[in-house]
Amino acid sequence: MQNERIAPDQAQVLVEAVFRLSGISIAATKTDFLEHRINRLLRESGVESVTDFVEQLRTAPAGPAALRLVEALTTHTTSFFRERAHFDWMTTTGLPSVVAEGAGRHQPLTIWSAACSTGAELWTAGMVVDTFARTRNLRWDLVGTDVSQKILRKAAVATFDEDDILPIPDEMRRRYLLRSRTLAVGKQRYRIAPELRSHARLAWANLLDLPTGMALTADIAFLRNVLIYFEPDDQLRAAANVARRIRPGGYLLTGHSESLASPPPGMTPVSPSIYRKE
Repeated sequence: MQNERIAPDQAQVLVEAVFRLSGISIAATKTDFLEHRINRLLRESGVESVTDFVEQLRTAPAGPAALRLVEALTTHTTSFFRERAHFDWMTTTGLPSVVAEGAGRHQPLTIWSAACSTGAELWTAGMVVDTFARTRNLRWDLVGTDVSQKILRKAAVATFDEDDILPIPDEMRRRYLLRSRTLAVGKQRYRIAPELRSHARLAWANLLDLPTGMALTADIAFLRNVLIYFEPDDQLRAAANVARRIRPGGYLLTGHSESLASPPPGMTPVSPSIYRKE
């Protein structure tokens, strides 16, 4: 199958479908990006043409084709200990603060990676919390959510290559990583240790439309490096949706380059990119 060009009206249908299902805003003028991702999607799904795919979207706006489209066009960039200042803050300030409010004793201390991608942020938070909790007899758990089912499966497998794990301190590598028997393009693979994986649960979630019955209340929630894909009004909506699921005294962390026009309801800024629930 040769790569197909995407007409302007087709591009508009594609980006509108992604926005409707995920809130992620992609310019219809990014034709090179769209053609690269869509042609790969056509090859993988066996759809004959862009025209056929667009027709599927028009026929079933929330059907399987639309879900595959979101998978294809969302970008998942993450790394261990990304924006490390947040994890240092967790150890010195954030975790002691929520434990003082009863987290880890009256109820499990819960860390939520709201756009967890392949899991590097989630597992980094797990390493930091476990290191903190070891000598304090605390109960804790991790929750990772994402709009991509495919990427959630990768996060659950929790396997990374040797380049991925470079930011992890040596002591944490020895404690929390297991060497895999398989290689990836000649590179050694590593898997997050079972003791860490046993604390985590992963679930699909659209941050703009979180289910009201979603069983989740977090002490610290990461909402980082995803708001840049939303329009300003939807940034505030996503942040408010996450904030509603944070316990009083808990914290919301956004990306250092992602500034909200105003704090989410009930949240007070305590430092750049960190908000506290009143």
